[in-house]
Amino acid sequence: MKYAVFLFFLVSMVIPSFSWTQTVLSFDRFMNLVKTYHPIAAQANLRLEVGEAAVRASRGGFDPQLFTDLGQKYFDNDQYYSILDAGLKVPTWFGVELYTGYEQTTGVNLNPERKTPNAGLVYAGISLPVGQGLFMDQRRADLRQAQLFESITKEEQRIHLNNLLLRAGDAYWDWFTSYEVVSVFDDALRLAEERFEGVRQNALLGDVAIIDTVEAFIQVQQRRIGLQEARLQFQNQSERLSVFLWGDGAVPLELEEGVRPQSEEDTRKFIMNEFAQEEIDSLISSHPLISKNQLFLKQLDIERRLKAEQLKPVFNLKYNAINEAISDNIITGYSINNYNWGLQFHMPIFVRRGRGELKLTKLKIQDAELDLSHDLAEIEMLVNTALNTWRTSTTQVSLYSDAVDGMDELLRGERRKFEVGESSLFLVNAREESYISGRIELAQMIAKNQKSIQDISFQLGVLYDLY
Repeated sequence: MKYAVFLFFLVSMVIPSFSWTQTVLSFDRFMNLVKTYHPIAAQANLRLEVGEAAVRASRGGFDPQLFTDLGQKYFDNDQYYSILDAGLKVPTWFGVELYTGYEQTTGVNLNPERKTPNAGLVYAGISLPVGQGLFMDQRRADLRQAQLFESITKEEQRIHLNNLLLRAGDAYWDWFTSYEVVSVFDDALRLAEERFEGVRQNALLGDVAIIDTVEAFIQVQQRRIGLQEARLQFQNQSERLSVFLWGDGAVPLELEEGVRPQSEEDTRKFIMNEFAQEEIDSLISSHPLISKNQLFLKQLDIERRLKAEQLKPVFNLKYNAINEAISDNIITGYSINNYNWGLQFHMPIFVRRGRGELKLTKLKIQDAELDLSHDLAEIEMLVNTALNTWRTSTTQVSLYSDAVDGMDELLRGERRKFEVGESSLFLVNAREESYISGRIELAQMIAKNQKSIQDISFQLGVLYDLY
């Protein structure tokens, strides 16, 4: 359930510069509120924490590990064997594993190869993958991909916020347009009511025909219907705008009656400068969607390197230096002749699994590269389309503004002529209808122009950075 609160109270608490009595919600402040408090913005920020957690989890593959292996067997009151092996393993980034430990075995039926002195043996050694795993293994691949995933989450955050702010901006300019339409019909109804009263008085005096009062009255009724419809649209757009308004703690808010958008005059004061082509190219290349796809390609390249590494045979070397634990100083009595070592080798004859998986990864890379090329071309097209719309709508606003001023002059002249009896009520109404339509179309053009400005920033992937 939403909590109805005064919007200006909200903004005065959140942004100190927003006064208690101010009921104008500017576009910039609205977008800042959306970016700061909207739940989708909070969800976008959670993506960053997901990336950090993924890196932390992958780093766990390189955590040192304590281990203990104890096995004993008793039968007919005899201890067949007791085998203890405990120590510490330390994996490294280069695939080498270092370890140290202590081994002690006893028992009447102990395998001779497991026998140790009574005090046990201490050992320290190294395990080295000479073949598969020397340049890349699963642990290193997981960590590098997790680090890239962390960067991907940052780009995804920008994408989500850009989408959110675009939808919020569109809602604001639709709200702005509906408010301007209400203002137009407010003025139109007031003028129609004043004219009706004047015509009625003149009809009572016999200066005009009674039928003129009927026409004036019909005009009043039509304006009232138009005003009601405009207010309905404004109420609906206010509801739509409220969806984007949230307070601290994910508390949904509603627009209080009396809150209005910034004025048409203040809106037209904003002039966006033309982009240089070099700047456009730079912004497109760093677009969050492009950056995300490039990072995904790097992840696939790591996967390719891992699959290529797995085509090599497994060839592991292991060496342990061992010594009897006869004193506190385990080095005492150590001899280079005390050691054990081992070699592990295996390799499938046809390597069909490895070659197939590598081929699949290469196909994924080709597919991702094609997606990247397509995305680059599409973004460039959308940016150019938005720029064309902005240039055209900017010119249209300027031209149509002059046209509306001309309509206003014609209307004023027609009213003066009507007042001195040189015009008819029909012509005055026709001039007014033309002026009303012109003001509404001008407001729509201004909103279209402002939408095109934000659309340019959105298509360039920098809308989030503006607020």
